[in-house]
Amino acid sequence: MAIKINDIPPEGLALELAQKIDLFDFGSDFAEFTADLRIKPEGKGIFHVAGRIQAIATLECSRCLINFPYKMAFELNVDLAPINSLATGPEHELVAGELDTEFYQNDEINPIEFVKEQILIAVPVVPLHSTECKGLCSVCGTDLNQSQCGHQRNEPGDFGSFAALKDY
Repeated sequence: MAIKINDIPPEGLALELAQKIDLFDFGSDFAEFTADLRIKPEGKGIFHVAGRIQAIATLECSRCLINFPYKMAFELNVDLAPINSLATGPEHELVAGELDTEFYQNDEINPIEFVKEQILIAVPVVPLHSTECKGLCSVCGTDLNQSQCGHQRNEPGDFGSFAALKDY
């Protein structure tokens, strides 16, 4: 869904989106979202996008590898600028205002793309289906949330061969 920038009126454009997306580019729909957005021209090809996004992504637990639904809800507040406004020198230090800027090209804005980026930013780096998740046995791979396998593992606070380093 691309929006031509010439089609955005001076008072702005309201969008309601609801879609499933391939969040991690695995070839299938792994997240669905709804978004209520407002795109308003700010001049010189800059547009301000504000709104609310709600999403449910299917994530994999980092400890036990099961898939689980992860709910997110957050406010979106970004500026859109033409890609040719980006500095093209060999080095460019980002300033605070550029951190909340997305870029568009070819006189079209694709709201699905920047919504997807914002959802990816909201996904936890280490997703857990539960803070009490025991994970998998490092010896046999048994899901320790389901059953105990009896293999010896390091207890919390037992640093194994790294115990000599714990006081440094």
